[in-house]
Amino acid sequence: LETLQELQEETHDAVSQNALAERAGLRRQIVSHWMIVMSEDGLVDRGPHPDGRAWRVILTDLGERTLVACNARLAAAGLTKNERLEAFGVSR
Repeated sequence: LETLQELQEETHDAVSQNALAERAGLRRQIVSHWMIVMSEDGLVDRGPHPDGRAWRVILTDLGERTLVACNARLAAAGLTKNERLEAFGVSR
C-alpha cells in the first residue's frame, strides 16, 4: 500500500500493476495476486488499463486509512519508514 500511495502521489492517477511491481521489486504475478486480494478486501480499486493490456489500481479511502493506521503502529514500535519497508522485503 505504501508503494502504491507513493506512485499515486507522483502520477496523480491510478497506476499500473506493472509499475507497482517494478517499484516494489516484486514479480508481476505476486503483485497481481495481492491486488486481487486487496481489491476483494476493499483496500484498492482495480480495473483494466485503457489500452486493455494491463491492470490499474488505486487506493480506496479504506486503503488509505489502513495504511495510516499500520504506519502509526509501526512508528510507535520505533521503526523508521525504511525499516518498515525493509521488514516487508521492499528495497529502495
